Amino acid sequence: WYQRRVREAVVSTQSTGGLVSLLPHGYDGNGPDHTSARLERWLQLSDSKETSADGDDINVQVVNMTTPAQYFHALRRQMIRPFRKPLIVMSPKALLRSPDAVSTIGEFGPGSSFKRVIGDPTVQSNSVKRVLLCSGKHFYTLRNKRTELNDSTTAIIRIEELCPFPSSEVQAEINKYTGAEMFWAQEESRNGGAWSFVSTRARNILGHELQYAGRKECPAAAVASLKFTPKKSKISSTRLSLTLSN
Repeated sequence: WYQRRVREAVVSTQSTGGLVSLLPHGYDGNGPDHTSARLERWLQLSDSKETSADGDDINVQVVNMTTPAQYFHALRRQMIRPFRKPLIVMSPKALLRSPDAVSTIGEFGPGSSFKRVIGDPTVQSNSVKRVLLCSGKHFYTLRNKRTELNDSTTAIIRIEELCPFPSSEVQAEINKYTGAEMFWAQEESRNGGAWSFVSTRARNILGHELQYAGRKECPAAAVASLKFTPKKSKISSTRLSLTLSN
């Protein structure tokens, strides 16, 4: 009901709405309600187009950010925009205490702004063999695994705003890596998360066929077991190793 009302608010009333929703989302061993905000449903309920670039007229904004500065700028942008649409924020609890999720003072200061897509400045574009597109806190899992494997041939691109889909920004980053394999990596199951949303737009708008890297299909949003979750994480890490090592 909540998702439906948020989606229909702008369209049915022809008015703006500055609602901001912070929804728990992240595979940390918790139950379904604290693991999945049903990202896939929010994306499906948007009127984002599958075959053409999105504009600012999309009925809802969905973001899955990775740094405190991005969170700050997303809220600031929501306040100063001449128009407002509901802002849905995927909010992993693990990033609240993660030493990796930090920003410098300069990233909050003058000249800084929200980045819909964040590229990878740590790799040499001419040496990259594969590109991983991802969103949210899964970036840190991928980056740490890449460091563990001492892999300098994999670039990681973060899509911070999923809807409206930032097709031009994604295309600009992808163009840096000619001939590289393209993957979409996510911590959610294959039938959840942003896989179907992103892969369709990558194929129809950007002209790239993405490969999938992540968990297989699952009927449950989470296993809700601290004992079983490490096993799932180990399986996921194994798949990631294969992805980064091929």
